[in-house]
Order: sequence, then C-alpha cells, then structure tokens
Amino acid sequence: MTRLRGKLVDWNDARGFGFILDEDGRRYFVHITAIARIATRSRVGDTVQFVPRMGYRRGLEARSVTIDGANPVSRPSRNISEKRDPDWQIVLAFTLVGVLAYLIWRDPSAIVLGLVYLAVGAVSFYLYFSDKQAAEAQAWRVSETALHSSDLAFGIIGGLLAQALFRHKTRKLSFMLVTLAIGLGHVGLLVVLVMGDIKLEWALSRFMGY
Repeated sequence: MTRLRGKLVDWNDARGFGFILDEDGRRYFVHITAIARIATRSRVGDTVQFVPRMGYRRGLEARSVTIDGANPVSRPSRNISEKRDPDWQIVLAFTLVGVLAYLIWRDPSAIVLGLVYLAVGAVSFYLYFSDKQAAEAQAWRVSETALHSSDLAFGIIGGLLAQALFRHKTRKLSFMLVTLAIGLGHVGLLVVLVMGDIKLEWALSRFMGY
C-alpha cells in the first residue's frame, strides 16, 4: 500500500477535518477519524504520511494518516476476563421491554402497542446504522432531529440498542440527555398503562397527537 508524504495546510479543529498538500501539490481531504490517535491535537503545518484514495464525494482523500514526530496515545491494556458494566442504553431498553411485556401479559390488546414499538424500533435502529456508516464515510448524515423523532414515535427501544451496539452518538451530552428524556417518558407512559389509570386507546391518541 503506497504511502505519500505531505503537509497539513488547512485544519478546522471544531469540525474535525482539513486538507493535506502532498509533495506534488495535490490536495487531499482528511477527516479526524483518518488520523492516528496522538497525544497532541493536529495543527496546520504538521508533516504527515498517508494512504491516498479516491473518495466518493470529495475527490482525493487521505486515509491512515500519521503525523511525523507526534506521540501516539497509549491504549491501556484490558484484561479479557474483566467484566464491563452494561451501557445505560441497554439497561433502559430492557426496562422498556420488560414493562411492555408485563403490560401485554395483563392486557392482551396491548400487543398492538408492542408491534408498534417493534416496527418503529426497527426503523430507528436502521437510521442509527445508516448515520454511523455515513459518519465513517464522511457522507450525507441523518439529522439528529430525525433520530430523536424516530425514538419519540415509539422507536426508542431500537434507538437505544443501536446507540449501544454501534457506539454511536454516545459522546454528545446534549444528544444523550434528549435520548434519556425520551426513554424515561416512554417508561412513564407504560407504567401508567400498567397501573390502569388511563385507557390504552386514549393514551395512544394523546401520545401520537391525533
């Protein structure tokens, strides 16, 4: 695999991308995900080595970028027997599944609600998967509004599982807070239905806004 040398001539630190100029004067788009992890941040003027490729949307792109003289981040070794605490998304998703299953057990007509959660959850799962793929390819992204809307419209279980599985949108605090609020809102709805304080048909009509 041919590696070229060049210099980072443009860098947008806030958005995590820039351009590399190789020794022959060609410009290559570079995304932060293509740069090897280092102890210091990338900056204009850094001398780099990279693998060139033709991108789908932005023309020439640089992949597997290393910065000359930069110290790589050492990754702490993990004991393979060490147990990892479950993600809160997984815990919340299974909480929703448990309460929903109990509701269906008490009221078989609630199977309709269960099918709605299943169908829209599959859509939400696919949207997160598509957005993760687009982020890695620097392609057109799924908007956060669309992701939250899908979660709100009974897709929250699929959305939570996708976040945990793909490790996607798990570092943005504002996004996580909205996701948590939506998840807890659905837990509250299901708990109220289980308690029998309101009828299922009325709850669905109010939640869906019709």
